[in-house]
Amino acid sequence: MRILLANYRYFVSGGPERYMFNLTDLLEAHGHEIVSFSVRYDQNEPSAWSEYFVEPIAGRDEYLLEQQSVTPHSIWRSVERTLYSREVYRAVSRLVGAAKPDVAIVLHYLRKLSPSVLVALADAGVPSFVRLSDFAMVCPGSHLLRGGHVCTDCVDRGLLPSVRHRCVHGSWLASGLNAAATVWARRHGYFDLPESFIVPTQFARGILTRAGVAGERVTVIPTFVPPSLEPVQSARRAHIAYVGRIDRKKGVDVLLDAYLRMRRESSDKTPDLVVAGDASVGPARDLLSTYANIETEGVRLLGGLSANQVRGVLAASIFSVVPSIWPENLPNSLLESLAEGTPVVASDIGSLTEALADTRAGVLVPPNDSAALCEAMIDLTENASERSIMSEAATRLARDRYSPEAHYAALMRVLRPEIEDMPSRIEP
Repeated sequence: MRILLANYRYFVSGGPERYMFNLTDLLEAHGHEIVSFSVRYDQNEPSAWSEYFVEPIAGRDEYLLEQQSVTPHSIWRSVERTLYSREVYRAVSRLVGAAKPDVAIVLHYLRKLSPSVLVALADAGVPSFVRLSDFAMVCPGSHLLRGGHVCTDCVDRGLLPSVRHRCVHGSWLASGLNAAATVWARRHGYFDLPESFIVPTQFARGILTRAGVAGERVTVIPTFVPPSLEPVQSARRAHIAYVGRIDRKKGVDVLLDAYLRMRRESSDKTPDLVVAGDASVGPARDLLSTYANIETEGVRLLGGLSANQVRGVLAASIFSVVPSIWPENLPNSLLESLAEGTPVVASDIGSLTEALADTRAGVLVPPNDSAALCEAMIDLTENASERSIMSEAATRLARDRYSPEAHYAALMRVLRPEIEDMPSRIEP
C-alpha cells in the first residue's frame, strides 16, 4: 500500500514523532510506501514530499509556542490553524493528487494543521485513520490536567470549565479559542470523517467514549518498541534515568525533589540521576532555575539525544523513572526502558497503571508524591535481586505486548479489514 502519514512536525521533538519514524521504518520493512505531510521547519528530516509541506504559523525555526514571533500574520495563521485552514486543505489536496495514497494515518493535526487535513482526505476519497497521542480532541488543554491534578470536567460536562479555569497556557483567550475550535469541529462533523480513531491504551479509549465518541470507532493498538540490539549486563548498569520533556506535567520537579531527598537519606548509596531531555526550551529552563547547582548533587543533564543514544542511556540504567502527573498515553520512554530490560518506577495513573500493573516489570507510586517516589527509588536501588526479576519481566513484557510484529498485524487489520488471518500477540 501507499500510506500517507501526516504529523505537524517532521523531526523528533517527542514521543509522537518517535512513533511516526518507527512506524515509517516498520511499514517500509513490510513493503509499503510512505508519503509524508507536515510543516516546513528547519529541523525537519529530509522528505521526498517536502515541497507539499505547509509553512509554519511563524518562523521556520519557531516550533514551540513560546518561540513564535507575534505578528498580525502569525496571529491570523494561528487562529486559522486552530479552526480550519484553507492553505492546509489545498496542500493536502495537491499531495493526494500527486501521490495517490491508498490510506492516510493522521497523527498530530489539531492546533497546527487543523481539521482541514481530514476534510481534504475525505473529499479526495482517501480513507483516514487518526492516531491519538494526547487528549486534545476532548480536552482543550490536551492533558486532562488542572492545577497539578487530573481533571475530566471537559470530558464529562462540556468544554466551558477549561475556559473558566484558563487551562491553556493560563490564558482565557487561548482556552476559549481551543474550546471554540473543538465545538466548531464537532458541529461541522470533522471528527466524523475518519474511518476510526486509534489509541494506544484502554484508558484513552474510555476517555473518548465518555466524551461521546462511539466505542466501535475507537481501536486500541498499543505503541510498539523495537527490540534491544545488545542486552546490557546488570554489572554495567550504573545510574537512574529520566528520558523525556523537562516539564512539570511530566513530574520532573517531583522526581528532582525525590532524588535530592534520596541523596540526603542515603547519599553513599545513591547512583547519579541522568536526565535526557532538552534543557534549553522555556518550560525546562523555568523548572530547572528553581534547582540551584543541581549538577553538583548527582544530577547529569544530557540535553536532547538521538533515539539510539536514548536507548543507550536506558540500557545502562539500574531503573528508569516516569513520574508524570498527567495520565500519559503510553509514553515511548516507558516502552524503551522495558525493551532494554530496565525496570520502571512510574506514577500510578492512567496509561502507566495500565501498562505496569501486575507485570513485575515496574513499581507504581502515587503521582505528585515525592516522598513515596523517594522511598520506591531507595528500595529498588538497594534490592539487586528484585531488580533482576523485574528486568526479566520487563524484557518479556516488551516482547510479548509491545512488539513491532504485534503492532503491524493489528494495524493492518484496521487499515485493511479484509485481512483476517494475520496473527497478533497483543493481549486484550
